[in-house]
Amino acid sequence: MSEAHALSTSEPSEPLSWQEICRRYPDQWVALVEIDWTDEEEIVGARVAGHGPRRADPLEQARHLHSRYQEIGHFFTGGSGRLASASSRHEGAPLQPGG
Repeated sequence: MSEAHALSTSEPSEPLSWQEICRRYPDQWVALVEIDWTDEEEIVGARVAGHGPRRADPLEQARHLHSRYQEIGHFFTGGSGRLASASSRHEGAPLQPGG
C-alpha cells in the first residue's frame, strides 16, 4: 500500500507553524487546512492534511476532506523561499511564508 493511499483517510495534523511544517516535511508538497493567514497573505500556521514528494500526493490524501473544509491549500515547502501555491479552492499569486 502506498503512503499516499495509507494516509488518505487520516485526520489533519495538530496546528503547526509554517516553519514547523517546513521542518517536518522538507522539500515536499503539502495540503493544508484551517490556514491562519496574516494581513499580508502570509501563512502563520495550519494543519497538514497530506504531504509527499509528488505534487499529487497531498491532494490524494486530502480528497476525503473536501466536504469538511472550504479551503484546502496546496503548497511546496522547499525551493527559493517563496510558497508555490496551487489550491483546489483558493487560487492566487505565490505567497511569502510567515516568519
